[in-house]
Amino acid sequence: MDVMNNTLLIDALFANTKIQKLNKNILIILIGTALLAISARMKIDIPPVPITLQTLVVLVFALSVGWKLALSTFAIYLLQGFFGLPVFASAPYSGPAYFFGPSGGYLVGMLCASFFVGFMAEKNFDKNYFKTLIILLIGSVIIFVPGILWLGFWFNILSSNADSLDIYQSYSNALNFGLLLYKFTEPVKIALAATITPLIWQYLKNK
Repeated sequence: MDVMNNTLLIDALFANTKIQKLNKNILIILIGTALLAISARMKIDIPPVPITLQTLVVLVFALSVGWKLALSTFAIYLLQGFFGLPVFASAPYSGPAYFFGPSGGYLVGMLCASFFVGFMAEKNFDKNYFKTLIILLIGSVIIFVPGILWLGFWFNILSSNADSLDIYQSYSNALNFGLLLYKFTEPVKIALAATITPLIWQYLKNK
């Protein structure tokens, strides 16, 4: 059987197992939420939004499992944090208030990117490096747009020095601390993510 005919990488990896679909999906979600929580803590702790490995995990996971499992996994991860599990990147690491902090927009962006990248993976965009790179670049834009929009609002309304910042200064800070700060790290993560799944597909094809 040509594994390249499998729509998703996860299907190819589980092709020779007899595990039931429901059990397989539960296992994937448990592994996915654990990876999201671990990658959130693998960080350079630069305020107000730390540099983490989470975007790499979000993108590669969505490429591997498709939009339904990717979206479900990230939604469950958000619920874990909402109800008190310490799964987020910065203190207080959980709770409803975290969603109103500086990282709130990026969480929304990663949820949306999980859908987009997973959907495109189901259209076989995950088997070729350049196609994968394109959808990951778009996925990163999807993460950063709501992240920067919310961060600017946070600087202007919710931050400790909000009274001293006008709207221009707030969004200037959002661009500096929410985008330009990642100008070296994010391209590396995108390039790495774009390499992983095509290499695994090539390995499975030649196995």
